[in-house]
Amino acid sequence: MVRMGFTGIFSRAVLVAGMLCFSIVHAQEWQDLTAEQQEALSPFADRWESLEPNSRKRLLRGVERWDSMTPEDRELLRSRMEYWRGMSAEDRARVRRHADEFEGMTPEERERARRNFERFRGMSPQNRQALRDRWDAMSPEQRERARERMRKASPNQRQTVRERWESMSEEEREELREQRDRHREGLR
Repeated sequence: MVRMGFTGIFSRAVLVAGMLCFSIVHAQEWQDLTAEQQEALSPFADRWESLEPNSRKRLLRGVERWDSMTPEDRELLRSRMEYWRGMSAEDRARVRRHADEFEGMTPEERERARRNFERFRGMSPQNRQALRDRWDAMSPEQRERARERMRKASPNQRQTVRERWESMSEEEREELREQRDRHREGLR
């Protein structure tokens, strides 16, 4: 067995890392992609050379994920990609902005956002629309105050309010909204 000092180990590690980096960069040329990669990325063939290196890497990672997907997952992804292509540029920009905001959240904030999304998705279409309408009717200041109240509330407080609200009939909810509005008018 050959003993290698720290310098020898370090030199070999640098050499291996350099070879890996070279292969990643080198494999980014269209002609160096495998036939399977070229087939999967064929919609990008005519503009591959003009894509930024990070975009190429992201697309190659996507191909790797695609290869590991089940047929059902692939079909789901296809339908989502079709939906994405049908969106306006403005809507796609909004989605990207929200994705960037999500990435900037702490793990706890992301988990809370996921739970809220699941809860929203579990609502009836009528209740989701009513919630959207109420939110849209709020001023930016009202929205920020609502966000701040929810941030300050403990998880138990939020759950209690949520359960109480969900157990109310639509008439009770409307009465509560009217009381709130009368209270706000009295504060002005």
